Amino acid sequence: MFRNTVPAIEAPVVMDPADPADDLIPISAIALDLAAEPPAGGWIAYLASRGIPIVLDDLGRDCINRADGRQLFDEKHEAEVRRREAIARNEQRAIAAYEQQRASIWTGLAADSLPVGVAPAAAMLQAAHDAEPRRQTPLEAALSNNSEMTYHSIRTMSDEDGDAS
Repeated sequence: MFRNTVPAIEAPVVMDPADPADDLIPISAIALDLAAEPPAGGWIAYLASRGIPIVLDDLGRDCINRADGRQLFDEKHEAEVRRREAIARNEQRAIAAYEQQRASIWTGLAADSLPVGVAPAAAMLQAAHDAEPRRQTPLEAALSNNSEMTYHSIRTMSDEDGDAS
């Protein structure tokens, strides 16, 4: 039903001990330096799926060439750089969101700006009321040289209080 193809693991090539030109790195050393957890299927299957030849050294350990090891380490370093850049971007976003949140919080009034003899709660309520937008009076609208007209309904004081019948 499912065709999961596992790469065929080839028999390791035995190194000629008389040939010191082959600089080999044991897979166990690679495994210690590259990842906390081995890849799915183990290191030998992972390396075989990537086409990296596995060679036996003179002690009989599974090894890879130094150039292939360098490629694996370069890929690891590139992944770490990408991870650090992503962390820095996320941190900048979090800082911007925090600053925006802090800017939206009302700070209240400074203690030295309170008038003498006025309760702090009354001063804060008045400051909040003063901060609300207010409409222009007909006189202010006429004097502003604005060509727009504003409709102001004519209501009596009793209409505003809800006492009108």
